[in-house]
Amino acid sequence: MNRPDCDLIAASVWTGEPDKGRVHHHSDLSDPERLSSHGSVAVDMPDTIVAGESVNVRFRVTVGETPLGDGARIRLAWRWPFDWADLQQQDPGAPNHLVAHFPAGVTGEAVYEHRGDLNPWHHDIDVRIASGSPREGDAFSIACSEWASPTFATNDGYFLVAINPEGTNDWIRLVDPPRFKILPGEPDRLIAIAPADGYVGEQATVRVRAVDAWENATPIEPPHLKCDGVNIGAPVACPRYPVWEYPVTWSAPGVHRISAVGDGFSCLSNPTRVTESAPAQRTYWGDLHAGQSEIGCGAGSLDHHYAYARDVAGLQFASQQANDHYVTTAIWEHVREVTPRYDEEGSFLAYLGCEWSPYTNDGGDRNVTYMSDEPRMRRSDRFFLEPAPDPEPDLNRAPEFLDVFKKEDVLLNLHVGGRPTNLQWHAPEIEPLFEVHSTHATSEWFLFDAIRRGYRVGVTAGTDGVMGRPGACGSGRRVTRNVRNGLTAVSASSLTQRAVRDAFFARHCYGTTGARILVDVKIGGLPAGSELSGDGPIALEVSCEGTTGIERTDFFRDTELIESRRLVEDDLNRYRILFGGSREEGTAAAQRQIWDGRMAVSGGTISDVQPVGFQCPLNTVTANARSADWSLATAGNDMGFTFLADDNATIDVSTDICSFTCTTADFHDHRVHEAGGVERRIELSLAPSDDTPLSVSETFTDPDPLAGEYAYWVRITQTDRHRAWTSPIYVSR
Repeated sequence: MNRPDCDLIAASVWTGEPDKGRVHHHSDLSDPERLSSHGSVAVDMPDTIVAGESVNVRFRVTVGETPLGDGARIRLAWRWPFDWADLQQQDPGAPNHLVAHFPAGVTGEAVYEHRGDLNPWHHDIDVRIASGSPREGDAFSIACSEWASPTFATNDGYFLVAINPEGTNDWIRLVDPPRFKILPGEPDRLIAIAPADGYVGEQATVRVRAVDAWENATPIEPPHLKCDGVNIGAPVACPRYPVWEYPVTWSAPGVHRISAVGDGFSCLSNPTRVTESAPAQRTYWGDLHAGQSEIGCGAGSLDHHYAYARDVAGLQFASQQANDHYVTTAIWEHVREVTPRYDEEGSFLAYLGCEWSPYTNDGGDRNVTYMSDEPRMRRSDRFFLEPAPDPEPDLNRAPEFLDVFKKEDVLLNLHVGGRPTNLQWHAPEIEPLFEVHSTHATSEWFLFDAIRRGYRVGVTAGTDGVMGRPGACGSGRRVTRNVRNGLTAVSASSLTQRAVRDAFFARHCYGTTGARILVDVKIGGLPAGSELSGDGPIALEVSCEGTTGIERTDFFRDTELIESRRLVEDDLNRYRILFGGSREEGTAAAQRQIWDGRMAVSGGTISDVQPVGFQCPLNTVTANARSADWSLATAGNDMGFTFLADDNATIDVSTDICSFTCTTADFHDHRVHEAGGVERRIELSLAPSDDTPLSVSETFTDPDPLAGEYAYWVRITQTDRHRAWTSPIYVSR
């Protein structure tokens, strides 16, 4: 099957969510027939724009033979991930202004809808005819001036334009206007990616890329790489993406972090453990929940999805997880054809997958990874009508879904997404994995819920992205997402589908907020995911190699934090304020907490304000000697800033959530102001010093082990606010 992904979507009779708007594609008609009958659309805009920058866009919709009378509508829509800025109609001189002009004798209004009812073209301008009957050839003009463009780079930007002659739920899709490209912006920083493990004499590839402020890979001259104990070859340009690939050979054992310097930027790679001989087990970085492309509710082709995961994000395994209710029989055949083309054992594993996606009350989202080819689709629902409907019955609720899939060769990952997994239903024989972080949020509450229920938990993290950047994504304008993606580390005997699958079922895995932190935990020599019993002391051994300074190690018994060790020396001259937590449990929108606020300083001054943990350009802090103003948002993560201040200065902190007065002395005492919600808080402390350790080896002994079975696990927090969560070791006494 060589049809473009977009044509496979349009091959459906209609697309839409039950009881909401339905887009009739009319792919059975030729373009000339559609243009004559339904009308046409022209879009006046550049064919190439830069991510996040503003552009003028003018739509001209010309009426065809189909009459549009009172109550008829025209809709200009764009897909779920395209985070065009919200439009306004109040101030023509301000950015993002929308204005519509109707034909003579026709009245109505144009309404911007942040969330319309055409799935997955959720965002739209709805042009509503109140009176008058436009004639064939009449034109509607809709202009959007200084409109801030989507923040992710893609070759597949487009608008869907449809007419609704009767004012019902049925929309007729016009012939699409030409697609446009979104290019990355200027470099903002460097990223260098190395494998987690190696041995002396082994060859490997280190990938280096620049990214713009919105996380898009962007061109840069090849940086210079340097590291003792590593022989570094000449860079080779990735043929498809702006990434430099450096062949390296490990020449000495140890933990290596490679320095990259170029165009005024510098970075260190993630740590690589190099041993004298090949290790029996290696850590592999990847993402079983890498997101979805245009065949789901995302952007870009499926081919791009796998290539980007491998070549840009440097993943070693990935899956696509389009919501099953979008996946027609033809689309599933396409997924089954494309996926194995990217699967290369020892290099990159492409797992066949799809997300079972009912509403939470019926079971919630569950990532299904197939361990062999699977021609059948057992969907939760169908947001489409095929010309020849698939006779395979749907599985609408978790009980019947799990009953059927327990008999299949599958691996399931449970998570918080658009429809968080309902943990009331659980099949441990196929569901070993629980996702703690994705671009939706850091959802520790979900992990805690699973542990409280007594489930055996393998911890993962992923992208769950829709912007076509699996393994290397950001939040954009927080239209659909909140934070940068997470990653999963799995310890396996080899990079084969079966070996990695077996490691996941053994729960030899952990998740991070995207930083490739190396973490090993053991009890009695047994690794994360193990189960053991005995009456002796419970000593949890932890070794960690960070990507920056390691600030804190937290030790848990089930969901109880039994010890927290702060590993940093304080900078006695620098203060830090952090905002964290979520508004409530649930989806990305439910968890998002806005922390816009201000602090006023009296009895002294502040200076040298530096951001901590910022996720995107929407996070800002501006300051002068007497005050600081910020615009921040968290979703289970935390962020804030550090600053210098005079001793004994008084600081008034004001946000919509929590306000208080403190002095610089309070920062020395490490104060936390709880603010309701889900772990919502403002934290005051001294900032960590610059000599925070990158490597940590510790042993924690439970001072009061309890009878029964308990899950022992560790959370690592770095000074840049990146975190890692290990899978528990289960101990019975």
